[in-house]
Amino acid sequence: MGRRLTGRANRAVMLAHRRANARKRAWTRDIARVMLVASVLVLGVLAVEIGRKAVTIHSHSAAQNSVEIAG
Repeated sequence: MGRRLTGRANRAVMLAHRRANARKRAWTRDIARVMLVASVLVLGVLAVEIGRKAVTIHSHSAAQNSVEIAG
């Protein structure tokens, strides 16, 4: 077991730990923000592609229904 630190040294160590933890939290928040933006962009692209696919299917369906077969 090591010696206990004096008041001033203990405060310095605790301050260093707090600063290190604050940097880690800031880094984690930045990563979370980037991931949130990326996921929103991906969802936007998927929504546009689904909409385009729906329009294509609808227009093909309308074109097939309008064709008359004469015998």
